[in-house]
Amino acid sequence: MTEGVRGGIALAIAVILLAVLGLTPSLRWIPEIPLIAVAIAVPVAGYALTGYVAGRRSGRLAAGALAGAVAGGISGTVGGIAYVLFGKPLLNVVIGLLLGAIAGGVIGAGGGVLARR
Repeated sequence: MTEGVRGGIALAIAVILLAVLGLTPSLRWIPEIPLIAVAIAVPVAGYALTGYVAGRRSGRLAAGALAGAVAGGISGTVGGIAYVLFGKPLLNVVIGLLLGAIAGGVIGAGGGVLARR
């Protein structure tokens, strides 16, 4: 569980940075395609690493999935809050939480599988 919280906090910092870069009107000069690629790659790598570390420590696949889901829930919620702060609907917080937890759990489970090898 602590691995998930640590991973979630680290990813939340990255999400805040990406939200500022991607949603601030004065930073529209930043190319969108590389920003989207980084916004996808960082969470995927973070969830997998979180699941790997949790799976390695416990020796269980479920630990990797749970840690990834916790990290995804934290980072997804922070992403949703960032959207709300930039004037988007409040529903983004719930969507961020759910999608982050689901994606984090699936990818974290993959990291847990790799840790068991």
